[in-house]
Amino acid sequence: MKKGVFLLLMIGVLLSCEKNEVNPSDIKQLGYGTSFGMCVGYCKNEMLLKSDTVIYTRSGWNKQVDSIDCKENLTQLSWDSIKKMVDLNEFFSLQEILGCPDCADGGAEWLEIENFSGKKYKVTFEYGKAPEELETIINALRKQIEKGIHFGEF
Repeated sequence: MKKGVFLLLMIGVLLSCEKNEVNPSDIKQLGYGTSFGMCVGYCKNEMLLKSDTVIYTRSGWNKQVDSIDCKENLTQLSWDSIKKMVDLNEFFSLQEILGCPDCADGGAEWLEIENFSGKKYKVTFEYGKAPEELETIINALRKQIEKGIHFGEF
């Protein structure tokens, strides 16, 4: 009898240890941005990507500069390819702060992902020093945000 109970407990433990894979299709939206703390002017560049839209935002730390927002369409193909670049299991396993973002005004970068259940997770790291697990997606997002850098300046 004791062996049977022990065997059932062991089976329960083994079944509960299954790896819970996160599916990229669970991504509702993805945010990316850069900031520099010791800065005057447009010190923050942010971008919010959704299934059909990209919203670029440039802003400062105070009211001396007006925030600039720009919106453009995103194709389903682009959205799908961006989502596939991130391994969500690796992303969610990273620490929220890596290195020393914006120390000595070196700048900071961040990536935030929200899934359809409402879970948000943000990883912030030193500007230009993407963690190995995020290099592919961060390089793609850096290229994407360049499209919105000069909107509304002229």
